[in-house]
Amino acid sequence: MMKMLDYIQEQAPLFASVLENRKNIVAPLCAVCARVRPQKICLIASGTSRNAALAAAPFMEALLALDVQVLAPSQVKTLRNAPTLAIVISQGGNSTNSLAVFDRLQGIPTVAMTGSPYGHLNKKGDTYLEIPCGEELAGPKTKGYTITILTLYLTALEYALQNGSITAETYERIVGILRQTAAQLPGNIAAAEAWTQNNRESLKNLSGIYLVGKMQGMETAAEGALKLMETLLIPGFAFDFEEFLHGPACSLHKATGGFYLLPTPDDPDHERMQRLVAYHREICPAVYTVGLAAGTNERDCIVQTTGQWYTQPFEQILPMQMAAAHIPALLDLADAGVRRFERLDAVMGIKQKNKAGMI
Repeated sequence: MMKMLDYIQEQAPLFASVLENRKNIVAPLCAVCARVRPQKICLIASGTSRNAALAAAPFMEALLALDVQVLAPSQVKTLRNAPTLAIVISQGGNSTNSLAVFDRLQGIPTVAMTGSPYGHLNKKGDTYLEIPCGEELAGPKTKGYTITILTLYLTALEYALQNGSITAETYERIVGILRQTAAQLPGNIAAAEAWTQNNRESLKNLSGIYLVGKMQGMETAAEGALKLMETLLIPGFAFDFEEFLHGPACSLHKATGGFYLLPTPDDPDHERMQRLVAYHREICPAVYTVGLAAGTNERDCIVQTTGQWYTQPFEQILPMQMAAAHIPALLDLADAGVRRFERLDAVMGIKQKNKAGMI
């Protein structure tokens, strides 16, 4: 059985491969978009898939010049303002809430998007689109997060070029930035792993953590919080930077760790957030950052960036993924989160099983 670390390492070659084969990979979804000509896209997902959709939505809106809404399946009532295209995302393709949502999407063009060839979701909807990362059987999803975002990005990129929403020059510039991301990813994964090893003592002593980001960083913080909750089995809360200042920051104390996902250097809150980091470190030593160009403090995870807001999820999620992969073993919690989820699933029926009883 592959471990979380194996799947994290797979992200680099997968990212490069998906990027270079983008036209064939996203062709089915682009064809649906060309046929429907949606005025609105609704991304429907739970858990890591929902966090990936939230990270992808601003980029899709920017390129396509239309509304991109993200809903959990339980939030779906009636989709109005037709024509609307619904994309239901579930990496394993067996989430019962995602399967049930199709009953509420009658008459809406719908695409099922999964990473497993055996997902029950694959038989739903009008079209199936594979998340080209393969199955991820270690429990908490990592490569599925990255490749789901990338697949949605590339769909928007290709369809925007087709329908004239962007120029060929813009298309080539963005592809170039994504290629830069791919080239930097192996080194960034190594940097995140080294950062985790350097901070393992403070990370294993966390009893709770706040993760703070702005805009794209906020969406990445939500996935980081989920990873730490799933594996370290501690409370994790993600906040928008400005909203964090309006109340939640008052709850900081010596046992409250923090992780700050800094915006791009040209953002006025880049320096402002660093002042908050310094303030938090006066209260609790277990306060970390990602997003600095350089630094000497071992609590700061230094990764290479493109300087573009839309590549931040691929750069900034890595230290949280690595902490989730490495630290549980130091606490005798290896696979403990998976076992807890299995017990909860037995009670609540979160995943639909096949005939052999497998999820």
